[in-house]
Amino acid sequence: MIGDNPAARLLAILEAGALQNSKNNCRNVWRELLGVQTGRDALLMSRIGKVMELPEQAIEIINRDFPNQKSTFNHWNTKVNQAFSQQNLNSEWGSFQAQIDQHTLTYLRLTAELIQTKLPTKLLEQETIEELRSRINQLLNEVIDGDFKNEIVEYVARYLQRIITALDEYRISGAVPIIEAVDASLGHAFFDESYREVITKTEFGQKFITVLSAVASAVTIAIGAPELPHVIHLLLEKFR
Repeated sequence: MIGDNPAARLLAILEAGALQNSKNNCRNVWRELLGVQTGRDALLMSRIGKVMELPEQAIEIINRDFPNQKSTFNHWNTKVNQAFSQQNLNSEWGSFQAQIDQHTLTYLRLTAELIQTKLPTKLLEQETIEELRSRINQLLNEVIDGDFKNEIVEYVARYLQRIITALDEYRISGAVPIIEAVDASLGHAFFDESYREVITKTEFGQKFITVLSAVASAVTIAIGAPELPHVIHLLLEKFR
């Protein structure tokens, strides 16, 4: 994949889809492409919706940073929109795939490379994602099994699950949702005294801050920022 930008993420998904048999069931192909287990149709539709948002996100960047290149996305954007509007999830993958010609992939690749020149990013390795997810999941199990007030368990579990979801959907949505989830997880401590007490004065809280700092650091390196986002940096310093 060409860095972490919406055009690159869309291209990677479409290229993987191009390798699928056009006779396969469309819904099953999407499950495979987006990592969704059978029976979790609500999650599947949510992730397909996020993929459908990628063209608009990429075009917004082009219009903002490359105003002289507005015409370059017309072909691939038209074809991708046609593919989504004409697909039949209960029919064959060909109902989607037929719209994605080689020109679509070529022009989309040019868009992805153009954005990458302005916003250079690296990709998180799958091994790194899995390691971070495992550490967050351990925290989640620990707070659920721990001796905390119900409202604390509810808040912490909600924020940790949000980070897990962002990690699971990294190949679709990129690094920003991960940073936002970490930001929210720490920021809640400013408004909730009981939550703040757990984060700052318990052994679990120290683990919580250490793991979230590791997540934020890994993602910051991937997006090419020289240091942690300012808000997260302040939050981590305050609660260490």
